[in-house]
Amino acid sequence: MRILLALALLCLPCLGAAQSRQSDENQLRTLHAQLIQAHIEGKVDPWMAIEADSFVSINRGQVTFPGFAERRKRRAAYLREASFSLYRDLRTPIVRISVDGSLGWLIAEVEVEGTMPSPEGGRSSFHDIWAWIELYEKTEVGWRLIGNASNQR
Repeated sequence: MRILLALALLCLPCLGAAQSRQSDENQLRTLHAQLIQAHIEGKVDPWMAIEADSFVSINRGQVTFPGFAERRKRRAAYLREASFSLYRDLRTPIVRISVDGSLGWLIAEVEVEGTMPSPEGGRSSFHDIWAWIELYEKTEVGWRLIGNASNQR
């Protein structure tokens, strides 16, 4: 009986770590859903609320480090212009947390459809599939988006 009790006590930290990891994964899924909802509603504040001050963007073969104010300005303009009739995950996002629990990432494949202003002055339709990796860091105030690497199908 003592052996079983000792084994159970040894396993308790493992259970706590597994529950913590699952909680962190769920938090990243929630942040991803918030990002999608911000696009659908055209609201920049919920999008920017999850981002860290420093950020790395990998897109179109280029690595950039846009500042917070610059990202906010660009994203607000983008959300004013775009109108989404569809913005959804094509598959359940894949979420992983680092062994030490300080970093996480979410892999998404998303379908988007809507309209944007056209060069001719009207609106043009788009229907695209995107895949990306959202990079997160756990801070004293919770998880913050610190980067994104994306591509379009």
